[in-house]
Amino acid sequence: MATNENINNDINEKIKTEVKEEKNLYYKINRINKDKLNYENNKRRKRRNLTFIVCIMLLIILAVVNMFSANFYMIYSKGLKYFKSYLVYIGISLGCFVVGGFVNYKIYNRKRICSLIALISIAILAFVWIAAGTLPKVVPNIKGAYGWIKIGTFTLQPAEFLKLPFIILLAHLFERVEKEKYRNIKVILYVILIPLIFGIFICAQGDLGTTLHYMAILLFMLFLAQIDMKIIIGVTTIGFIGAGAAFYWIYNFMDMTTAHFRYRRIISFITGLLTNEYDNAIGYQVWQSLIAFGSGGVIGKGYANGVQKYKYLPEVSTDFILASYGEELGLIGMVILMALLLTIFNLITKVAIEEKDYFGKYLVMGIGGYIITQVLINIYVALGMLPVFGIPMPIFSYGGSSLVTIFTSLGIILNVNNNKNIGNLTSKYKILRYLGY
Repeated sequence: MATNENINNDINEKIKTEVKEEKNLYYKINRINKDKLNYENNKRRKRRNLTFIVCIMLLIILAVVNMFSANFYMIYSKGLKYFKSYLVYIGISLGCFVVGGFVNYKIYNRKRICSLIALISIAILAFVWIAAGTLPKVVPNIKGAYGWIKIGTFTLQPAEFLKLPFIILLAHLFERVEKEKYRNIKVILYVILIPLIFGIFICAQGDLGTTLHYMAILLFMLFLAQIDMKIIIGVTTIGFIGAGAAFYWIYNFMDMTTAHFRYRRIISFITGLLTNEYDNAIGYQVWQSLIAFGSGGVIGKGYANGVQKYKYLPEVSTDFILASYGEELGLIGMVILMALLLTIFNLITKVAIEEKDYFGKYLVMGIGGYIITQVLINIYVALGMLPVFGIPMPIFSYGGSSLVTIFTSLGIILNVNNNKNIGNLTSKYKILRYLGY
């Protein structure tokens, strides 16, 4: 009996040892596979970072070269001061790009930080609104709007700076929606407060174009939210019907001679769209812009050979910078520019798709929506497919506020992408990878 018992004990011990070894082997194989997967993911993210940065650098080169040509007349008559300011803005923006890439994006999702962002944003907007008529030296009226704060020789546009905080707040709200399982109309009601506050204050500044851009960002993020598609389609349809009805009423029943200049822009836009005729007042910018694009043709007139920049096309450095670019580099130049921008947007969507954190996902896609809608609005305005809104072209247009916001946002994209890195593999697992494990 004792002998049989010893034999059974030995067999049980061997079975336990074999099971333990199998478990250890299983965990080891899983760890190797996991490290291999992490290694491949890190390699892909590094490739994505490199492509992202290269595209941005190429855009900067194109933008700087084009800005020099577009401002040739001003540089010839007034010197390099204006162009140097643009280079300074680019330098500051690159610094913001680096900072945005290093600061962990999850910090922005803390409740205290979000509350602070909301309070500061509302305080700035309220200050601009209050000071608009009382402090003209601080908040001047520029082209019919009170959207700038003048600090010494610098002029800041808060509505541009606050696009990123707006996206951060929406991403925080949508993450809470995901976690708390809100659905349908409750989602819209839950996130309506912040857009409403931003919209009212920016509209009060007289900046309708920027207000519409904020709404475009909101709609872009709403389409990604867990909302019933029927509600989204219904709200969008009602919006388009309302916009169409407003355009119809303005075009057919408003007196052009007494209408506000914004309404006259809409009338000019519809007239140009339907009849291809533009007047020499409100429609002059779009008319000259179309001449620039048309005269550029397929290959363009050649760098620095454009004509419209010589005081023919207003706002050639800001809202209509692409007209000068299209005139000189033609369709080929525009295709190259669009390819770079679409590559950046494609990389942004890939980062968002792979991001498992809801806040990071909404933040990345909010920034992607911010950039691509701004690009599309600027192009459509330059081609006469939208009324003139005064929305700058990302990176290309002159303006420190827009450049700083864009580059900080792009830096955050890199940070979200890099935060997925789990760390470098040990040399042992690198060897295993090359052995085929």
